[in-house]
Amino acid sequence: MRYPPLNIPNALSVVRGLCGLFFLWAAFTEHWFAAFVVTVYAVVSDLIDGPIARRLEQATSLGTRIDHTADFVFVFLGLVGLALHDGSVVPVVLPLVQLCAFLEYAYTGAQTNTSLLPSHLGRYNGILYFVVVTTVTTQYAFQLYWIPTELIFGFCWLLVASTILSMAIRIASRIRKKH
Repeated sequence: MRYPPLNIPNALSVVRGLCGLFFLWAAFTEHWFAAFVVTVYAVVSDLIDGPIARRLEQATSLGTRIDHTADFVFVFLGLVGLALHDGSVVPVVLPLVQLCAFLEYAYTGAQTNTSLLPSHLGRYNGILYFVVVTTVTTQYAFQLYWIPTELIFGFCWLLVASTILSMAIRIASRIRKKH
């Protein structure tokens, strides 16, 4: 029996998603350097999986869905771990709103058979979720605390607002297209 060749970009994405579970464990046990290491992997793999897919001619609609889902899983579990560790740095509402946004986004894409291309605001929000996880984890791992927790907390609430706005824009756009 012959197996298809390994799809390296999809493998990188799947491992990124699984790293979210490891991050969650690291946050609960306060192994911040381990959380930092998997965060670095998550960021680097997210940056390189697309170019690798295009270079190896392995870019597919399924690969895009795997990539977006892996990003969501890693960041969601990262935000949950950080929020449960210290809700005065990352409010618990942030991962909950991110979950709602991803479910709405994935449902919309599944209903319209699109390849899950985010809006500009949704794309920036996705990047900013990574920024929050990376910044807080780096501060914990190296005990730097160079950004005041109040500033991070306020930024997280702005991210909650922009995530809600992004969902509202997608829903309004879908309603306009129906009429």
